[in-house]
Amino acid sequence: MTMPGMEGFRRNWGWLLVLGIVLMILGLLATSMSVLATLATVSVLGILLLVAGVFEIGNAFRHTHHGGFWMHLFAGVLDLVTGALLLFFPAAGAAALTLILAIFFLVGGLVRLISSIASREVPHRGWGIVSGIVDFLLGVVLLASWPVSALWFLGLCVGIALIFRGIWWAAFALSARRPATE
Repeated sequence: MTMPGMEGFRRNWGWLLVLGIVLMILGLLATSMSVLATLATVSVLGILLLVAGVFEIGNAFRHTHHGGFWMHLFAGVLDLVTGALLLFFPAAGAAALTLILAIFFLVGGLVRLISSIASREVPHRGWGIVSGIVDFLLGVVLLASWPVSALWFLGLCVGIALIFRGIWWAAFALSARRPATE
């Protein structure tokens, strides 16, 4: 039985394969130039926050009669300021984001590790233990090497994500190429 809409994917499998290959190449470039990819990632985030801030402020002034005016205005100004800071100081933004992620991995990994050890009836709890250990160690490594890790970490993560997304698209394209089996 074929999935509805798979025929369009089947007709365009070549383009999907190209997309997968391009994403893998971009991922390899990002991992090999992780400092540049980190700065680009922070800059793109800054631009997105600027655009979001403009729309949020516009929304505040469009809905002055709903009582959420000040909340929307404050959120919009916060987005604008944060976006501008990330654009004008991308290295500092990368340092702040990496520090936040390091703490997230450290605390989240520790919580996952402890809860997986304590939950004896959970199936496959070993994977929760492994995941907790990996996250915790990643947090330790990031904190121990911070602020230097801020220069490469975000770009490396983006690169790895692009590589795996590209692999997924390429695999999907190759499977969509095959004729439907009834």
